[in-house]
Amino acid sequence: MLPLSVIVGLLLAPPVGAQESERRWSGSVQANGNLLFGDTEQRTFGGRTTLARADSVLEFSGALQALYGEASLGGGERTVIKRLWLGAVNADWHPQARWSPFLLATVETNFEKRIASRYNAGLGVKYTAYRAEQTELSLSVALLDERIRSLGVSAASSRLTRWSTRLRVRQPLGERARLSHVTFWRPSATAIDRFLVQSTTELSVGLSTRTALTVSLLDIYDSEAVGRGARSYNDGQLLLGVTASW
Repeated sequence: MLPLSVIVGLLLAPPVGAQESERRWSGSVQANGNLLFGDTEQRTFGGRTTLARADSVLEFSGALQALYGEASLGGGERTVIKRLWLGAVNADWHPQARWSPFLLATVETNFEKRIASRYNAGLGVKYTAYRAEQTELSLSVALLDERIRSLGVSAASSRLTRWSTRLRVRQPLGERARLSHVTFWRPSATAIDRFLVQSTTELSVGLSTRTALTVSLLDIYDSEAVGRGARSYNDGQLLLGVTASW
């Protein structure tokens, strides 16, 4: 039987023949929204920005997403129905290898789910089942420490440990279109019926080498949302937007 140090070394080693690539920056900025008018008026707008720096040894990435929405019925006073901030940072060791350990931290505020603040931090491993030039299929598993503070008069706080499983798919559709999907499933490590699901599906159609039109479907299911005072466990949004990348 191989020693543990040898096994770990094989898992962390870059693929055979991998070359040290030049470290470089990349990123994107996206603006999106939707509008409903008539007897019921609703408007939602938001955006997302990403920044990454990578080579064959280390990849560092960060993302910040915002969403805000208002609605009124019969010309009445507008009320806030959505206010979301979601930030995340990742550090992947040997990102081009089939097995890649990583560190992860997220911060979130969500008016609709009655969350004043939610912080997660932890570590895990990513398995890349398939990767080509613009195609990827990967599965990640991590263990996170979470602290959450709810909105309201009591502003109750809690702490728990969560598992985090992520499925990511990226697939080009012809020369100008691309489909991507990411789903997080985060159950409590001690009670599987306490869980969070975050899903993003996006279709982008290129206008040029740097810009694209996007259609995004965002969906968040929180099994504890109603207990915090939210009106629903689920929150979904379909958004149209434009993205610029470099």
